[in-house]
Amino acid sequence: MTASQLLFVGVLLCLGYLGVVSVFYVVLIAISRRELQEVADDDQNENYELLSESRFSIPVSVLVPAYNEGRVIENTVRSLLALDYPEFEVIVVNDGSTDDSLDVLRRAFSLEARPPIFRRQLESRPIRGLYRSRVFPNLVVVDKANGGKADALNAAMNVARYRYVCAVDGDTIYYRDALLRTMRYPMRDPATVIGVTSNLTTSSRPEEGLCQLVSGSKLDPRWLTRYQLIDFLRAFNNSRLGWSRGNFMLCSMGAFAIWRRDIVLDLGGFSGDFTCEDIEFTFRVHEHMRRTKQPYRIVAMPQSIGCTEGPDTVSRLISQRARWQRVISETVWHYRRMLFNPRYGAVGLVGAPYYLFVEALAPVFQVLSLVILPLAWWLGLLDWRLFLLFTGAVAFTNGFLANMALLGTSRDQHTYPVRDLLRLILMGPIELFTYRPVLIYAQALGLFEFLRGKKAWDKFERNSRSALS
Repeated sequence: MTASQLLFVGVLLCLGYLGVVSVFYVVLIAISRRELQEVADDDQNENYELLSESRFSIPVSVLVPAYNEGRVIENTVRSLLALDYPEFEVIVVNDGSTDDSLDVLRRAFSLEARPPIFRRQLESRPIRGLYRSRVFPNLVVVDKANGGKADALNAAMNVARYRYVCAVDGDTIYYRDALLRTMRYPMRDPATVIGVTSNLTTSSRPEEGLCQLVSGSKLDPRWLTRYQLIDFLRAFNNSRLGWSRGNFMLCSMGAFAIWRRDIVLDLGGFSGDFTCEDIEFTFRVHEHMRRTKQPYRIVAMPQSIGCTEGPDTVSRLISQRARWQRVISETVWHYRRMLFNPRYGAVGLVGAPYYLFVEALAPVFQVLSLVILPLAWWLGLLDWRLFLLFTGAVAFTNGFLANMALLGTSRDQHTYPVRDLLRLILMGPIELFTYRPVLIYAQALGLFEFLRGKKAWDKFERNSRSALS
């Protein structure tokens, strides 16, 4: 085969990949739209006032791992303590922070030391102290040696008392109704619903109110953050709702994941052998439940339950997204036995292949397209009109996916003003030339780091809290 023929085959591969992925997304969007409608109708008919007052509502232990979160941890914990839910506890784990995180918690919540008495069901790094708030009886703070997020969650599991646990992040501000809306599923079917996750919005300064999505609110002033917001909406409204409907929802995000506690204990807790814990644990739950033939559901909801801090610089964004790409690659490789395996039902035949082709291998085809298509055009193997048509098709696809996700936000309880929606819609088509190259580089970097065996968390430095520029 000549070099020209090889190049032409590469062009066909890139075009074929784009076509297959586009068709898959269209089908998934159609399924997600139906799920979104049903969930929204169900949400409107729910009696949340009754749930918030009922003594039969299932208690929840909220687990908050925190490492060097001194700038944001107080606001996160206060938002959790303000949750509108009948019975819950908040367990904050200071995972060997080298900043003033523990001092901030001591001062803000009047902590007093308690004997470190708990049942050690999961292994974790040594616990150095246990504290309880004098002001908030349902707040517990654990101080331990550094071991990573998964280790901190396992330590919190040992202290937790309730049947359901909710793993959250220490840099996120949660809405008052977050638990109430999400726990309605386990309360209806506690035997089958073993996991729930939901949507998040993003802001460069969550605690400053830039993400309170109510009428009259404004978007974050930074375009980079707005692109991340579109990214989040696209992931949840276009994909995860469809995954949820087919019961192959393979990513309960680390910023908000409800699990039935006995499942977490039976599976040995969260694993520190992966770059991140959330995707791997979701895969592990599916693998276990399918293999043992137990009925179960892992549900994703469209409603936004809070606002997380998004990187406000390109370098921080690259670090974050490279980490996400690493854990996707690690997880797909580790659970490769599930790929196309009918034993695992929709997870093996649809969910795992999706993660392989659309997520894990995406950087390969993206970089291949950036190299091969311009080269083929330059050598005259690809007509310039076809090249422009391909570029336009990719731009249209990006815009279409973004706009379909934005349309779904009209069913969200935290609705955007029309003016803000129009601004986001106009950003969709130009994303290919502004934001997408950054993601392509980050994903390619993450795949390369996976191949090198890198496991580091690479936690991005918190955004500056100076005046907005």
